[in-house]
Amino acid sequence: MRRLILLILLVTRPAFAFDYQLTFEQTCKYNQKSFPCERSDEQETIRDMGGKWVGVRKDGSIFDLRLIKNDDNVLIFEYPVLWSGASVIYLMKKTGRFYWSEISYSDSLKTDDGRVNVGRITIKKQR
Repeated sequence: MRRLILLILLVTRPAFAFDYQLTFEQTCKYNQKSFPCERSDEQETIRDMGGKWVGVRKDGSIFDLRLIKNDDNVLIFEYPVLWSGASVIYLMKKTGRFYWSEISYSDSLKTDDGRVNVGRITIKKQR
């Protein structure tokens, strides 16, 4: 019985190792006429949930991420976009920087949109 309880505790306990907090410094948006950049102070977190990666917004809402690459230098994730396109997050481990590019097209709106976010990473060790 004690082994069963221990097994249940191990399985149900969160198993993430690190949070990568993204602090945005600049956001550039493309709107078919220009590509202006402005300062930004947004923050989001990327969390390793024991092999499953998720993004966590300031309000606590969670979005799924798909790991594309993880080596000594970078972590690269794909984030789903609502329209046709791609959103890719690059975490540069050695420099503590991130780059998040999102390019999408809406057939119903007949418009395309581009956005690039740049900032720094703070790594927080969990449990």
